Amino acid sequence: MGQRSQSETVAAILKAFLDQRTWKQADLARRVGVQAATIKKQLEELRASGVPLESEKDHPHVFWSVPKSWYPGGVLFSGEQIAELFRQLSRLPKSKGRDQLIETVRRFVPAHEAPGAVVAPEVTAREEQFLPVIEDAATQKVALRFRYYSASRGSEDVRHASVHRVTPSPRASFLATCHRTGELKSFRVENVSEAKLDPKEAFRPADPEALEAHGRASLDGFHGSGATTKESFFVSDPDARWVARNLPEGMLPEPVPGGIRVTVETSALPVLGRFVVGLGAAAKPLTPALQGEVARLARGALASIEST
Repeated sequence: MGQRSQSETVAAILKAFLDQRTWKQADLARRVGVQAATIKKQLEELRASGVPLESEKDHPHVFWSVPKSWYPGGVLFSGEQIAELFRQLSRLPKSKGRDQLIETVRRFVPAHEAPGAVVAPEVTAREEQFLPVIEDAATQKVALRFRYYSASRGSEDVRHASVHRVTPSPRASFLATCHRTGELKSFRVENVSEAKLDPKEAFRPADPEALEAHGRASLDGFHGSGATTKESFFVSDPDARWVARNLPEGMLPEPVPGGIRVTVETSALPVLGRFVVGLGAAAKPLTPALQGEVARLARGALASIEST
């Protein structure tokens, strides 16, 4: 075996115990790359200095162990906290990073749910690839340079934006100031094909009240270019009972005779119109703008059926 400095030997021993909590003394010596006498001396010195090492003889072998909760230079979790951490990780959308963390934590959970008992949502390849840099742009307040596909134009182009908020799921998106227009816009991560931080481009902060107003006016992650208007529609019983419990965020139900009246302030009239149309005969738009949008969508659907 080659010569190792004492600091290298100690570092290798600590790393070995991070990877595996119990070692046969002979196996640990081979792992670290030192003689058996050297590993025994270093282990005894580490124990004397405060490392919680325990030894057990089972002739002809000696086993060395550290507690499952031992982690030098890291965060110490109790058994209950590790179990809760495992539970929370299991609920996150599936990704390589999430799965690696679960496998690490799983080793220190004495009893946990059976694998596969919690069915987590999946992230797309683009979300897994680009969410980290988009999150970094927001937390570090550095401009983001990205290539984006615009569904309205049907083409991709490169643009800069200052990211203020990131919504990882469902359908990951981010709210940012578009440097081209100077306006707040929501972008779908799935439509991003390239992304990187660009410190050369100045970051543009946003007014917190403007961010809140933009969020309130959005519907299902979509924010229209028009003015925010107050719209409402009626849903009759018995459909009103389940609709009231499954409304998108921002829609406010109010009990009225025969059903519920739903009110929403939004600039996303097309999204609201599609939602109301989807309720069929159970829903009735009550405001002029929403009535016009529902009629437009219904006529389009009927025309499509007639053409086929």
